[in-house]
Amino acid sequence: MALSRELRIAAQRAALALLGAGAALGLWLLTDIWAEPGLPPALYLALFTFLAVQSSVALALAGPIPIPRALTGALVSALPITALVSLAGQRNTVATDLLDDPVMLTVAAMLVLFSTPFLSVWIVERRNWRRYEALFETAWTITMRYAVAWGFVAVFWLVAYLSNELLALVDIDIVDLVLRTDWVRFALTGAVLGLGLAVVYELRETVSPFLFLRLLRLLVPVVLAVVTVFLVAAPLRGLSRLFGEFSSAGLLMGAAIVSITLISTALDRSRAEEVSTPGLRAATRMLALILPLLTGLAVWAVALRVRQYGWTPDRVLAAGVALFLLAYGIGYCGAVLGRRGWTGRIRAVNVAMALAVIGASALWMTPLLNAYRIATASQIGRFESGRATLDQLPLWELAHDWGKAGQAGLARLEAMTGHPDHAELVQRIATVRTRANPFQYEQAIAGRSAPHRAVELAALMAVRPEGAALAPEVFADLPSFRLDQWLEGCQRPLPDGRPGCVLVRGAFAPVGAAELQGIVLHLDAAGGARANFLLLREGAPPVVREVYDPVGDTWPVLPAEVVTEALEGGFEIRPSGGNALWIGGAVLEPGN
Repeated sequence: MALSRELRIAAQRAALALLGAGAALGLWLLTDIWAEPGLPPALYLALFTFLAVQSSVALALAGPIPIPRALTGALVSALPITALVSLAGQRNTVATDLLDDPVMLTVAAMLVLFSTPFLSVWIVERRNWRRYEALFETAWTITMRYAVAWGFVAVFWLVAYLSNELLALVDIDIVDLVLRTDWVRFALTGAVLGLGLAVVYELRETVSPFLFLRLLRLLVPVVLAVVTVFLVAAPLRGLSRLFGEFSSAGLLMGAAIVSITLISTALDRSRAEEVSTPGLRAATRMLALILPLLTGLAVWAVALRVRQYGWTPDRVLAAGVALFLLAYGIGYCGAVLGRRGWTGRIRAVNVAMALAVIGASALWMTPLLNAYRIATASQIGRFESGRATLDQLPLWELAHDWGKAGQAGLARLEAMTGHPDHAELVQRIATVRTRANPFQYEQAIAGRSAPHRAVELAALMAVRPEGAALAPEVFADLPSFRLDQWLEGCQRPLPDGRPGCVLVRGAFAPVGAAELQGIVLHLDAAGGARANFLLLREGAPPVVREVYDPVGDTWPVLPAEVVTEALEGGFEIRPSGGNALWIGGAVLEPGN
């Protein structure tokens, strides 16, 4: 007997909620046994990848496709992606280290994201798997369903939190007791996600992505105006200044991705739905025409960064993304040059580029495109040729982030016996292998170099009143960051060429003799001067405090001229409560 419509809806909701809960529980179980000694890392990586891909793709397919077919169809994606991720995991000393690599996770996510619409259309109608109208509608429908469903999950947890806080006012903690259990939180999140996906599909005539896409196309003229102004202003501002910005490549690629998305949404799924308003249509065509300039600048920005600092896995990925965006730009520009049929040609470019992204993402997982190997060879080659110093070598990444290629690179560095920095290099490699995190490694290196920096600082820092000198031992026990701060200040020259720092001795604090304390004035990176109080203690590390101006009631940032004034004796030490340094219109005393 056929089920009523209400029962079918209830059954679909329950099935997707159970599917989501089961997937979440599986992921929780794998997370819980992460450190299980009996489970090989390679097997764990394969299980985690398979469950994550299988469940996410099955939930995306279910609704338009019956759940049994969605589960079976998801295997077409989950099995090869699991095999590729497992292959990529062999680059690491421990396979599960791949799960801590944001670059590899990004590529795997792109592979799932771009391949799922093709898979969905192929399951429904195999001969139409490259039909743009079906691919466009499927991709945006999946995106909208997941976005709304995750929004529903966020609202659910907000309601759960408020409910718990409300019941706590009357000493009822049942909600808190339930939600304190890890597996319950995972299961509820998965179930609510599955339920949300089911309801969004039921309301597909109401919750449609096409309203959102119609709104997006209105932004085409805005983005066109911004990009045009940028492209006109960039040469006037100076390309060297433009590419000197750290995030210029990322911003350019972000702008290119937004432009590509808006062009695609304006052209919609077919000629019948594409933008028809003359102004919007002309803006869309113009944006496609200038897109190669924007994407070309993105490629140039990445290339300059690589030329300056060499390859890293992040830069390999950035270069790949930039080149694909350039291909989009060239394809779009070529498509609009013809007078007729340009919208159809852009849709064809979109299908071809989506397939290319899938192929490149799969290639990334194979030994043919090993970003760790590329980065290791680049960084060691720069060091070997003298284009990079020892301090610029990414030893932490080689030892802990770049897998087997990084380990082989360390062995290659250890074998460079003829390099002038070989002894220090070997010591740093031994240190980096025994530290738990980058901060501990940097602290160890800084601690080993502290005596040399203390000697340099003592040689640079003048003392006033004149006639006193500083021994390096004064600075030997300073915190590393403070030693670097003062040393950098001293290395910034005054207009007359003298080092930009000075120590003014005086009895500023009631404890300790005058010769054991003073105020250090040093130049900062912003063009001003900073002041710190220094108190030396026998048998204990020195005390360093910020200085305070009790008259101005501020923690002052001083003009650079006060360093010159101090060097020339233009100051007084006299009471202001306690003794204070009167200089440059400021009154400086140790802060509490």
